[in-house]
Amino acid sequence: MEKDFALCSRIIDHMVQRITDIPVDDTPCQHAMLSEFFPQDIYQKMLANIPARDAFRPMSIELFHDANGVSTRDLIELPEIGVKRIASNQQSLWWAVGSAIMSAEVKNAVFDALADDLAPVFGCPASEVNNQPVYVSTALRYETESYFMPPHIDEWPRVATMLNYLPEDAGLDGLGTALYDYAPKWQRPFRAAHRELRRAPFLPNSGIYFSGSRRKVRPGWHGFERPKKALGDAPRISLLTTWYTGKKEDHSSTPEIIPVMQMPRT
Repeated sequence: MEKDFALCSRIIDHMVQRITDIPVDDTPCQHAMLSEFFPQDIYQKMLANIPARDAFRPMSIELFHDANGVSTRDLIELPEIGVKRIASNQQSLWWAVGSAIMSAEVKNAVFDALADDLAPVFGCPASEVNNQPVYVSTALRYETESYFMPPHIDEWPRVATMLNYLPEDAGLDGLGTALYDYAPKWQRPFRAAHRELRRAPFLPNSGIYFSGSRRKVRPGWHGFERPKKALGDAPRISLLTTWYTGKKEDHSSTPEIIPVMQMPRT
């Protein structure tokens, strides 16, 4: 597989600038809605090079399947494990995309933005969140009409999440991840336990990042419930990046989770 470090560096620089430029919202948890996240020419190349359907593997048929037992949540692990399953002329692009998202530079920018919410998760001052040992995984995901995820909290060792949406146009807007608040028991006779407060736009070259962890203040309740409007059978294609804490042995059974590293620059 050819590794295009120059392309990776270009993508990293663009991502970090976008993360730095876009303000963070504090309600219901710290998060930012991303736009123009990839260089526009790279985004168009990504759309033109979505891998063949059979290159995606089921994430978990036991957890994510339709009434016929068919997987509704499939993935390709970036930057190398799953990329080996795709066409050789597409591998260099997806290696560069995955390596850029998983880089220390991108992680540092995201963690700086989410520092107040990450501090209680790591048990450290906000100024030290980027000094903690962190691991990362990124997958290109293909989710079908029957897929949903009820409101939930990410448990240890997950500490932060970024989703990047890959539609061709705005026709699938409404398929973005939602953020929720959580009502105390005394309020539940009057409202639902979880109330959607923000939904990420599912638009070209868009996304969201947040810390979906359990905290006393601003817990990261999030989920995906398909909107009531009809969107047909169009798949939800996106990139999911998850950052983890812990030790190397905590991730030994999941080879797609790797230490965050500074990428070589050319």
